[in-house]
Amino acid sequence: MNIMLNRIRALLVAVPSMISIVNVGAGSYAIYTAYVLVALLLIKSSALFTKHSQLLLLAELILFSWLSYTYASVLFLLLFSTLIAIFQSKPSSQASILWTAVGIAALLAGLHERVYEVVFSVAILWITTAAILYTSNRFEDKHHQIEDLYEALAASNVELGAAKSRMQNYASQVELNAQVEERNRIAKDIHDDLGHRLIRVKMMSEAALHLFDTDTARSKNTVEQIRDQLQDSMELMRRTVRRIAVDGDKDARRYALDRLVEESASGLGITVSFQVTGNARPLYPSVELILFKNAQEAITNAVRHGMATTVDVELEFMAASVSLTVSNNGSLPSEPIEAGIGMKGMNERIALIGGRLEWQKGDRFSVKTTLPLLGG
Repeated sequence: MNIMLNRIRALLVAVPSMISIVNVGAGSYAIYTAYVLVALLLIKSSALFTKHSQLLLLAELILFSWLSYTYASVLFLLLFSTLIAIFQSKPSSQASILWTAVGIAALLAGLHERVYEVVFSVAILWITTAAILYTSNRFEDKHHQIEDLYEALAASNVELGAAKSRMQNYASQVELNAQVEERNRIAKDIHDDLGHRLIRVKMMSEAALHLFDTDTARSKNTVEQIRDQLQDSMELMRRTVRRIAVDGDKDARRYALDRLVEESASGLGITVSFQVTGNARPLYPSVELILFKNAQEAITNAVRHGMATTVDVELEFMAASVSLTVSNNGSLPSEPIEAGIGMKGMNERIALIGGRLEWQKGDRFSVKTTLPLLGG
């Protein structure tokens, strides 16, 4: 664009100068040619010495106005060359008005003793050209701003894609850690609970063998106790197996809270209610897993420590987070609550994605898990 404007400037000096040479006397050709060369030199200088461009442009206006005044003809067009250079430097609105006013004063001075119609037409042409050049500058500025915004948007899109990828990897890691934790917990349950039951059954079997010949009644009673212990162990094994692997359609809803409520009510023999409030929407698997495990832990603790018979589970969706509140009608703890293995596990799970765990002692004991909605 600058190269083209510089060529237009040179043409606006060369063409009017050649046209106006017919009005120059034969003895003044050399001086006239020198003035034209100086004009071209000024144009070149303003392009090379940008630090002094304002001073050189002012010198152009004075020289071109004097040439127009002295040699008349169409040399007033030289000033339009300077007008192009002025707006090529992209002046501010105030500077544009000032340069336009100074330029039109120089133009009118160069049109001295011309007819009114010519002066008026040239002045209108000057103002119109200045307005067009000013509008072109503003349009170009807007175009550059749009390009900058587009580049910023493209960069933000790349960053968003990278952040989304990191979040998905992070969510997968959270889910994997939760699964590993659950496997460890199941292994501990089998070792501590089922293993203890089997050792007790073995000892009771040995006792029954010793009593078989000497005390038949006690031996029979011991065998009945062994039967009951095995029945309880079988139930425990079934629950453990269901937690390890769920087949068929149930696998897609392995960590569904409503299924947990149903299983807890039937397995523990208590009343469990479930309520969803707010604008429900799909959750990331890692968030769903954490809510499931924390609800499971809270229900188990309510029965184990508080002897609860009724447990209420409420899932509340908010704009940027989701909260799970598990309250029960069990006995309230009389001493300050100290986080045991279960509570620590709940805290560790929610800490992975920046959530928080709270518990309250009011009319009912409640545990509240709040998690940010990933991608919300």
